[in-house]
Amino acid sequence: MPFPPRPGLPAEPGEPAAPGSRILVEDGDILMRQSLEDYARSAHVHVIESAKKLEDFRLGGGDGALDSAETSADRAITTFAARTGEPDPACWHAAVLYMVELRATRYSRTRASVFDPSPRSPSLFTPGSPMRVESISREAHEHVLSAGRSLGRARRGSDTMDFARAQHAIHEAARLLAGELPGLSVPLWILIGRYCAETEAENLRTAGQAGTG
Repeated sequence: MPFPPRPGLPAEPGEPAAPGSRILVEDGDILMRQSLEDYARSAHVHVIESAKKLEDFRLGGGDGALDSAETSADRAITTFAARTGEPDPACWHAAVLYMVELRATRYSRTRASVFDPSPRSPSLFTPGSPMRVESISREAHEHVLSAGRSLGRARRGSDTMDFARAQHAIHEAARLLAGELPGLSVPLWILIGRYCAETEAENLRTAGQAGTG
């Protein structure tokens, strides 16, 4: 009879990434796997709504806009946790904050954001929070941005090797973040890294269109 899996061994392809996880381990190209949106489409919508409301706050929308941004971000946190089966609140706090802030940069690239109002404390979006990915691992943040640039170039067809570069950068970002925030599995951090890299690639594409308009 087959031996039961030994605790601590990495999951095999097709198995859950961690006990209770709904994320399945997949082989092959990172960009060909199920996406984070596939697991939690409504959480993705909450991220978009939060980023838009955060921009409204920064444009003078006041505490009402900030409250809406925080509410949508909180809904994204709880929805991602429920839909992925990996519920660590601190990890999702950091991941969703990063997702929202990264997406929000697409609206603020054309202005000097240094003059934007700062959210009151305590707030999910308070500057200098230790739960920001940039604070947790600056190197992981740089890998995500690098992956976004590579994805953008690859989708313009400038260099077929850029897909490989993007996937390597996503994997490195996930490895670093899993080391600092082990409450989520490495396969899930890879999905989060891919999500953020694709957000950055779209940010760059949008900025390029604005520059040529």
